[in-house]
Amino acid sequence: MTQLPLPVGKQEFHDGTSWFSLATENWVLNKITDVPACLVGTTANLTATYANGTTGSGATLTNSGTQAAFVLDGVTLAVNNRVLVKDQTTGFQNGVYIVTNIGSASTNWILTRSTDFDSSPQMIRGNFIDVISGNLNAVTAWMLTSTVATVGTDSITFARLSKSGIDSILGTTNQITVTIVNNVATISLSPNPVLSGTGSVTIPTGTTLQRPTVGTAGMVRLNTSL
Repeated sequence: MTQLPLPVGKQEFHDGTSWFSLATENWVLNKITDVPACLVGTTANLTATYANGTTGSGATLTNSGTQAAFVLDGVTLAVNNRVLVKDQTTGFQNGVYIVTNIGSASTNWILTRSTDFDSSPQMIRGNFIDVISGNLNAVTAWMLTSTVATVGTDSITFARLSKSGIDSILGTTNQITVTIVNNVATISLSPNPVLSGTGSVTIPTGTTLQRPTVGTAGMVRLNTSL
């Protein structure tokens, strides 16, 4: 039997009830591949002047604050590093940018929208972007939650999906503070802590012989030998 070649065009499959279109492996991979990861993400509004380029293509954020080399979330950046800008007060300025000028004490840093995320067809609601480094944003994933029909007009909004580790826990006055830097936790206690409630506090107990040889002013213990 001679096998006939498949016709060029859409391939279909029938399951006995309905017809379904078949997708190629290449088409599926292209659809599920999301935006490449960014090295860092913003933590607050950048003091910068925005220029929209040509409907987003070539759009820039140029430093309008103190001139200095661009450092973000504790990371010193270099030209061509990818940056997720997600905290602008003017939401349409958010997006994925490339460092095109690192800046210095006498020049402004410049970020330019990445060519793979600078037009509305590329900004698909549900896109997710990973962030690699940073004191606050290391190992996080962010989803585009807004619909962007026009770059430079519509807000570009990102929501965090996940984080490998925990966030800093900042207590109020006289409480324990847990600070997270690169997923390493440091626990500190404010001076003069207040232990509230109506329960009790357990302190160390021991005999006179077990008393610490070298004491420190303010130590409290229960001596069971007395």
